[in-house]
Amino acid sequence: MGLERIKGQDSAVSLLTSAYASGRLSHAYLFHGPDGVGKEAVALEFARALHCETDGLESCGSCSACRMADGLSHPDTHLIFPVPTTIKPAELAELKASGLKAGFRDQDFGRKTAVISVDTVLSEVVVKANKRPYIGPWKVFIIADADRMTTEAANTLLKTLEEPPEQTVIVLTTSRPTALPATVISRCQRVAFGRLSRKDVEAVLLADPRLGFEPKEAKAAAAMAQGCPGVAVRSGRAGLAGELRSVALIMGGSRLTNASSLLDEANRLAYRLGRDEQQKFLNLMLLWLRDVLQLSQLRGSGGSSAGTGGGNASGTGEPEILYAGHRAEIERMADSMNVDDLEQLIHKVDDARRAIERYSNPSIVFTSVLLDLAVVRKRASTRRGAAHGVR
Repeated sequence: MGLERIKGQDSAVSLLTSAYASGRLSHAYLFHGPDGVGKEAVALEFARALHCETDGLESCGSCSACRMADGLSHPDTHLIFPVPTTIKPAELAELKASGLKAGFRDQDFGRKTAVISVDTVLSEVVVKANKRPYIGPWKVFIIADADRMTTEAANTLLKTLEEPPEQTVIVLTTSRPTALPATVISRCQRVAFGRLSRKDVEAVLLADPRLGFEPKEAKAAAAMAQGCPGVAVRSGRAGLAGELRSVALIMGGSRLTNASSLLDEANRLAYRLGRDEQQKFLNLMLLWLRDVLQLSQLRGSGGSSAGTGGGNASGTGEPEILYAGHRAEIERMADSMNVDDLEQLIHKVDDARRAIERYSNPSIVFTSVLLDLAVVRKRASTRRGAAHGVR
C-alpha cells in the first residue's frame, strides 16, 4: 500500500519517495497540474505514509496512524481548502465528513466565492505549525487549491515558509500556479502532475468502492474526463447522460434557433451554474467538437463512419465517440463543417473555458461562444447549400 497505489503519477511519486529515502524531504512542496488529476489525493497519501508506524514511505494500512489517516482524523495532518467566508464550523465539519463518505471533496459552492482567508492560515497553519507533533514524527499541512488564498493569507503563510518549524511538511496544491505569489512559489519544491491515460482514469474510478462506479459507467466517465479523474467523479454517475444530452441540444442547434433563444441559453449557463459547472460544460462542448472532428477527418481520409455506434472497432479505423447516443447529430455536423470550421470553434470554446477560469463575466463569455457557434453553423449551412445548387 502507500504511494505505489497512485495511478498515472509516476514522476511525482518517484520524486517524493526518492527524497524521503535520501533524507532530503523539503519543508514545502507545490503540487501543480490540471484540476482533478489527483494532486490532493497524493498529498493525503503522502501524509498517511509519513505518519505510518512502519519504516519507509509505504503505509501499512493497518496501524493506528493509518486508520486515523483513513478517517481524516490524524491529529498531525491538517487539510485546508477554500470555503465561503460565511461557512460555520458545524457546516465545515459536515462538509469534510460528506467528502470522506463520498470519496471526494466537492469544490463547487455555486455562486458563493470560496477562499482561504488569513484567519484560516493563522489558526490552521501558523499556530499549529509552531507546536510539536502530537503522536508522530511529522506535522503535515495540505493547503488544497492554494491559489485561492487571499493576498493577506499568502503573505502570512510566507513567513512560515521562510522559517519553517522542524518536523513540518507543507503541501500546496494548485491548478493555477501563476496565480500564487512568486515569493510563495520560490519557497516550495515544485512537483508537476500530468493528465492520466483513459485506462488509468478508469482504474481510479473502479478502485474506490465509495465512488460507486460500475465498469460501463467508469468507461464512459473516463472518456469525458480528459485525463482528470476528479472531473469524472464530479460529473456524477447518474448525471452524465443528462449532461451529454444538454450539450447535444446546444451543439446540435435544437436550443439555438434564433437570437432570443441564444441569449436565454447564455443566461441560463451564466446564472444557474457555478464556475466549476460552467468549466465542465465547456469541457463537454470541446469533447463534442472532438467527436465531430474525428468523424470529419475519417471521412476526409476515405474511411467509413457507419457501424459501431461509438465503440473503438479494432482494426477498422473507427474512432471512439463519447456522444455515441447522439451519433446522428455528430455525423450531420461532420458533413456540414470542414476542419477549419471545427478548429475555429475548438479555439473559441477553449478560450471561453480559460476566460471562466480567470473569473471573467460568464454572461459575456457564454453569449460570445454561443454566437460563434451559431455563426459557424450558419456559414457551413450556406456553403453546403451553395454547393448543392452548383450540382
